[in-house]
Amino acid sequence: MTPTGLRAVPAALAGAAAASWAANCAVGVAAWRGRRGSRWPHHALYASTCAWTLLALAASALDRRSRTTTPLLAAALLPLVVVPRVRAGGRGHVALAASLAPPLLGATAAAWAAARAGE
Repeated sequence: MTPTGLRAVPAALAGAAAASWAANCAVGVAAWRGRRGSRWPHHALYASTCAWTLLALAASALDRRSRTTTPLLAAALLPLVVVPRVRAGGRGHVALAASLAPPLLGATAAAWAAARAGE
């Protein structure tokens, strides 16, 4: 049985943030490899990842069951703010982008666990 209603909102939003981040990584690799036309989608997906992460953070902060989700999403904010300021294509940019995996994927898993516990 899958959670429905308001209990699933933080989980769905965290999942959207993680999916947007994963798509952005894929498009970022294409841009790094010189694929034409991949630069603006990379920037659009970055904005999407930021928006979904902020929405997920707000939803999890309002949900009392999200004691683990909220800190994980908050931990994703610093790399999201810093990554556009680091030279694209460099090791630092890639490392910062990769550092988003644990908080975003962990927050998604924690949010779905919290939603299932409240069934």
